[in-house]
Parts: sequence; C-alpha cells; structure tokens
Amino acid sequence: MTRFLPRAVLAVAAAVALAVSAAPAASAQLPLPVPPEIEQAITQAHADSAQADHDARTSIGGALESAGITPPPGFVPPPPAAPAPSAPPDETPQSPCPRTADACVDLGGERTWLQADGRLSYGPVRMSHGKAGWETPTGTYQVTRKVRHEVSRLFDNAPMPYSVYFVGGIAFHEGDPAIDSHGCIRMDQPAAATYFERLEVGDTVVVF
Repeated sequence: MTRFLPRAVLAVAAAVALAVSAAPAASAQLPLPVPPEIEQAITQAHADSAQADHDARTSIGGALESAGITPPPGFVPPPPAAPAPSAPPDETPQSPCPRTADACVDLGGERTWLQADGRLSYGPVRMSHGKAGWETPTGTYQVTRKVRHEVSRLFDNAPMPYSVYFVGGIAFHEGDPAIDSHGCIRMDQPAAATYFERLEVGDTVVVF
C-alpha cells in the first residue's frame, strides 16, 4: 500500500490545483500534505501573470506524468527536449594538404581553398598556376607580405591586385584563372579579395 501513496497524493494535488487555478483565494489551506514541487507550482499559480500560470500548469503536468498519472486537461507536461543539433558535414577536400594549413593549393586539380580550425572555411575555387618553365613550386610556406594594389615589375607592371606572397615573388592574386601564370596563383576577384582579407602574415600555405 505504501508504494501507491505518491500516486494518490499527486492525484489529489491535481484536483486541488484545478480548484486553485479557478479560485486561488481558497488555496490558503491545502487539505493534505503534497510533494514540495506540487506545492511550489500551486504557489506560482497565484502570481498575477499568464506566464506564471502556464509555467505552474506545465510543472504540475510534468510531475503527474512522471508519477504515471495522466495530467487533467489544462495541465500539459513540458515538451521533450529538442535533440542537440548535429555537426555540419565536413566538406574539407580529401588531399595531402594537412588540416593545420591555412591555405591549400592543388596544382593538379587547379583548385585552392582556405581552412580554419582544421575544416574547410572557403572554396574550393578555380585557379591557374605557373606554366611550363615557370612552375609553381610545391611545398609548405608561410605568408610573407600582402600588397593590395600590386604590380609586376618583372612583367611590364602587369596588375596583381590583392597580392598575398608566400614564397619569393609568388603570390595569390586576382587574375584570369583560365590563363597560366609565371608561377603565381591566379583567381577571380571575389576569391582573391577573400584570400587577401582572411590570410595573415605567418599563415601556412601548402602547395601540392
């Protein structure tokens, strides 16, 4: 008999709660001891606030449902917690470029991308690289300097906007990705501007 007492108490508490919600003044004296969470919820129901009334009814409904009692109308248990959002899929290209690199250059695939915290952060985007005799060297490098309005002094002051140098005179910069270069990585304007904005001196560039 003892193990059925909590259910009985909660059932009576639910009836009391219904009466209290209709006439809170009559709830000064409860007819029997009730669990603390029910008493607290009933007290909250006295607050002159629609939100407090809703919270109290939800709390009572949840307590009744936990005890195996179907809550009466108006006392709805709280909805189940929403599942934790799943991590977005990792779209970082499979390549020899390590996750620690900030920029990756795939010469064979004629593509390049940026990484942050070991994951893809921008791209891949189309690019061109050095033509025969002017091959872009492979290896691991660091960004050495950035020049927003650069020109090539070696090739008749040809414009090289958004230049980000990473080895000698070789840089990422704006240019036609359909035309091979003299070693630099050419990209269209949006990509070159993004590289210029996000890469900083000292960042790692891997060319493979």
